Amino acid sequence: MPDSRPIAPLEPSRDVGSFMQDILEAAHGAEIDSRQAADAEKDCDIAPKELPAGYGLRGYSIKRTLGSGGFGITYLARENRLRRLVVIKENFPATLCYRQAGTLDVCLNNPESGRELFEWGRGNFLREARLLGGFDHPGIAKVYSYFEAHRTSYYATEYIDGVSLAQVAEDYALGRSQITQESLVGLMARLLDTLDYLHERKLLHRDVKPDNVLITRNGLPKLIDFGAAREKYGDSNVSVVESLGFTPAEQGEKDGNMGPWTDLYALGATLYYLLTGTCLPGCRQRELYDAATPLAAHPKLLKSFDIDLLRSIDHAIRPAIQERYQSVSQWMDDIRPFA
Repeated sequence: MPDSRPIAPLEPSRDVGSFMQDILEAAHGAEIDSRQAADAEKDCDIAPKELPAGYGLRGYSIKRTLGSGGFGITYLARENRLRRLVVIKENFPATLCYRQAGTLDVCLNNPESGRELFEWGRGNFLREARLLGGFDHPGIAKVYSYFEAHRTSYYATEYIDGVSLAQVAEDYALGRSQITQESLVGLMARLLDTLDYLHERKLLHRDVKPDNVLITRNGLPKLIDFGAAREKYGDSNVSVVESLGFTPAEQGEKDGNMGPWTDLYALGATLYYLLTGTCLPGCRQRELYDAATPLAAHPKLLKSFDIDLLRSIDHAIRPAIQERYQSVSQWMDDIRPFA
């Protein structure tokens, strides 16, 4: 079982906070239209940013786009040789670049000012791929390959046929499905085992939330999106990554005291959302005045779940670090009677 010493993030080559500020400033002033982009690459026309369905990419065939955010694009694809479905992630920071028509290469809007930010982001993207590539746990999607193409980076992962825990929570809140105590305990035990695997390796996920837990058709949870994960003990710069309602206060501080308790708070907040359909108030706000109703005080939940099981989740989401579980093993000890 993991010990309770703090886990600090891997030191980046430059303070992440300053990079994020640069990106935000670039996004604010860089609503790039076709004419501005053409100034950067005068002989390049702009294509849609997502690769088209049917496109061949290093032994894979793109089927469709699954999602497109500010820093990357996710595709459903087929691996031609093994004839299996995979998920491909593409490094594509939308405020910094565009896709060139014809070649489909990723081109910088402003090569002089944007290259350092782009290369830093690509390095972090590949770090995530290599990190995932070293994992072997049923609760974490496998990485099959990572590669360079179109002037950017990609990696291919296991395709998980299922739904997000956010969708499960919505169905439960609307009465479209039920959550039994047995299924809740199974979910908790498997997610705790996944976090235990990470914490034993001195890793923190740092972004556990309903959208980052997928439930397979067999009912097994998979933890995804390790873009915020950090590793190694020691003093180093701390990148601030926050998901409102799921992130503990220490994670929002540059020198915050992060450790296993940080991921365990996020898991507790995720379970709170699953059972109530509402997010916890921000952790800093709760430190001043905690308006969150404990799960063990919900009359409706007490009809379906043992009070001590609910109290274990309440314990994990206490605002003060020293009042929470300090390790996975402590929480597991409390839910073992229900397994």
